[in-house]
Amino acid sequence: MKYLIPLLLLSTSAVAQQQPCGTAQTVHDFISNNYGEKPFIEMKDEHDRQFIMYVNPDNGSWTVLQLTDQGTMCGISSGKGMTPAIKRFETTQPKKKEDPS
Repeated sequence: MKYLIPLLLLSTSAVAQQQPCGTAQTVHDFISNNYGEKPFIEMKDEHDRQFIMYVNPDNGSWTVLQLTDQGTMCGISSGKGMTPAIKRFETTQPKKKEDPS
């Protein structure tokens, strides 16, 4: 993760041993203050693990973090070039319904 490693200490959880982690507030403040990314969406997977995606709509940067049971957030992935996926799959405008009159 491009900016989490220099800032955050690794915790002792199994997940965190492989990923940069910190307290949820510390990670939130760092991402918000240094990269202008704000929390965008929270997700849970089939194993009930929680994730938050942060985005910066001005420059397209994004970060996905996992929330751990210990109250920390661990970096999963980050990058640039975020755009709505719907644009990829919309090739034409939907047809308007005709007026029945």
